[in-house]
Amino acid sequence: MERRASMTILPNTQDLGDATPVKSGFRLDVHDRLLIHGKPYRFLGMSGDNAELIPASGAGMTEVFPMGALARLSASGDIKHEVGYYLPDDLKPASAVAAFDFQPSNLVGKARVRFDAKLAQIKAIEDMEAEGILRPNKESIEAARSDIEKRAEEYFKAQATERDLIANEIANDGLPDRIRKGVRQNRGGGITRRVGLFSADYLRKLFARYKNEGVAALADDLSKSGNRTSPFRPEEQALLTDIVNGSYLTPERKSIKATVADVKRGFQAENERRDQEGLSPLRVPGRDAVRRTIKKLDRLTVLIARFGREEAMKKLRPVGKGLEVSRPGERVEMDEWCIDLLSIIRSAKLETVFGEEHLKALGLDGEKARWWLVAAIDCRTRICLGMKLTRNPSGSAARECLRMVVSDKGQWSDSVRACCAWSHAVVPEVLATDNGPGFKSRIFQNACLDLQMVFLRTIGGIPGMRGAIERLFHTAALGLMPRLVGRTFSNPRERGDYPAEDRACLDAEDVAFALVRWIVDIYHNTPHEGLGGRTPLEQWDADMESGNYPLRALPDARSKRLAFGNQVKRTVTREGITVMGIRYHSEDLALFYMQPGSKQVDVSWDQTDLGAIEVYLDGAWREVPAVHDRFRGLNLHVWLRARRALRAKSASRRAWEEEVVFKAIDDIEDLATDRSIAFGIVDTSISEKRLKEIESELFGTFRITETQSLRDDGQDAGREITPREPDPDRPVRTTTPRKASDDVPATPDVQNHQDTDQGPAAPGSSQELPPVKPATRPRTAWVPRKPKEDDQ
Repeated sequence: MERRASMTILPNTQDLGDATPVKSGFRLDVHDRLLIHGKPYRFLGMSGDNAELIPASGAGMTEVFPMGALARLSASGDIKHEVGYYLPDDLKPASAVAAFDFQPSNLVGKARVRFDAKLAQIKAIEDMEAEGILRPNKESIEAARSDIEKRAEEYFKAQATERDLIANEIANDGLPDRIRKGVRQNRGGGITRRVGLFSADYLRKLFARYKNEGVAALADDLSKSGNRTSPFRPEEQALLTDIVNGSYLTPERKSIKATVADVKRGFQAENERRDQEGLSPLRVPGRDAVRRTIKKLDRLTVLIARFGREEAMKKLRPVGKGLEVSRPGERVEMDEWCIDLLSIIRSAKLETVFGEEHLKALGLDGEKARWWLVAAIDCRTRICLGMKLTRNPSGSAARECLRMVVSDKGQWSDSVRACCAWSHAVVPEVLATDNGPGFKSRIFQNACLDLQMVFLRTIGGIPGMRGAIERLFHTAALGLMPRLVGRTFSNPRERGDYPAEDRACLDAEDVAFALVRWIVDIYHNTPHEGLGGRTPLEQWDADMESGNYPLRALPDARSKRLAFGNQVKRTVTREGITVMGIRYHSEDLALFYMQPGSKQVDVSWDQTDLGAIEVYLDGAWREVPAVHDRFRGLNLHVWLRARRALRAKSASRRAWEEEVVFKAIDDIEDLATDRSIAFGIVDTSISEKRLKEIESELFGTFRITETQSLRDDGQDAGREITPREPDPDRPVRTTTPRKASDDVPATPDVQNHQDTDQGPAAPGSSQELPPVKPATRPRTAWVPRKPKEDDQ
């Protein structure tokens, strides 16, 4: 394996005998060992400008490293060079021998403190010997104890301060007089670490060992001294272990105090048996012995025995930095949470939009209960991309939450008068959920497949696999729920005597307002530890400004209609297709109607936009718009409420003018958008079965007609009738005389006469007259015409 690099390194100029220069900042010898990324190598020789290294074990192929590669690895700290590692110990320098077996960083606790104290005293003695004021014998060291202590304190300091440096210069006459006069003297009151000097004889022996063996001679093994074996005999230890395992390692989770009592009873019973057999009694362990035995147990074994495998894995699983997500939308997590809040499952504002009957069908019956929240979060920016309130987890709630993920949510932030926008939307590359029934439903999985995203169901019962969304729920429980009245807390122990049901007074509208406002203005603007102190909004803006965009654009209206729509079967007629009382027609549909064969087709329509539908024609989905443009962007619930309002005016009326229908839609739509925040937050999806019932009930005989109006011809009001001569060939009709009191029906000419400028009367309009029963045909007689005189 060859590693190439280009880098110029100056060779080491020190004289190391016959060592081969590698021109990489250090020199190699055949007796040296190199650890590259933790793997040991031995130097074989040079091949041109390349160093040949072989694994230290001798097994494996020879690897060639260019000089530049070795230089780069050395500069990055990936190489550890051990000089003379393979030399015999008698040929190694004393410092080199010790360097292989000792490093001060391996000493911790009191062992490191003792090493530092010894090194400080030895360095002080070494300095005094170099200055010629001390000889390393017992008498000289004893006579200079005060000087050794003073010098050792300088070595014993962890860090030299500025005042220490100035004091040292003053002591050595290194400062001019004008500067020395301005230096302030040290004041007392500080904490000084003093060195406890060893005896003169011990220092003499320690100094001699230091000269022969290096700094490793100053380290001791006092931490390993002492008798650490158990004072109990093997049979006593075995019985103690058996009783502890049978008492402490149980799902009942006995305390240590109860285990101590079990140990005493167990040993007492064993001693009674041994006494009967004539054996010597066993010593009964005390509380400390039982505690030490419990502390020696493997923690994983203890947690599995007392709490179960899943709880043990959750507590002992190592925690790293988690998933590395590089761009928004790369991973989105979605989950369900039963909100710790009792509220009134009803809203007066929702009732004005949906009606009392429909609210009961949705489960919003006014009782006090807890809402479920389905939410989604982007793992890169921690932006909450969507949320839906629902009575119970369902596939429709999960699908509608996914719709919010891929849609702009500005209308809801505007409805609560939030200070920040909520326009964040992405198409997830990977959507991670748990194994809840809502996420396993057919409608949710089909929506994910239609949007061409990877759908990942994580292992159930392990919240850590969806850490981002679980943390969002925990943050909401700590930051939002305590501010609301009717909080239920996460468990009865935390709730205590709090009367959650008696204090529940918030309805669906209040809960939706609080959630949206908290998400948009508080959570998105709170610094997040996982984002390095940035807020979710700052992280999103930073990614957008740096060009770190999501990989895909948001889906168009047709893609959403196919992904989130309801599919039904309809029959194509010459009037098109009718869905929920709305007619849809297009040129493609007209051509299909003229072709031979079955006229039944598959239709996909979206409850949030009744302006168009998708019809499966000739192997492809084709968009078919509504005949009336007013239905574009209209929500199904608004249309149902408008239809109920029309039926309340006239239950028997079948044909309605479009002007009247559209005016009702405008009124209901304004009511829904202006008065109800929960209209888009609460899951109001209608099941397919219920949709069939509604369509049959409300739109079975309903149709919309065009509004007829008189046309202005630019003339004055009225009609000009031109006199004309009677037709002499017209037969004269004679009728049987009737009583004066009888009603004389209009003649057929009068009945059939109609102003051609007015056009036919629209059905259901004010011009439409009730049918008149035709009169009995009168008896007529033909009278010959009198000939003219010219004809005679």
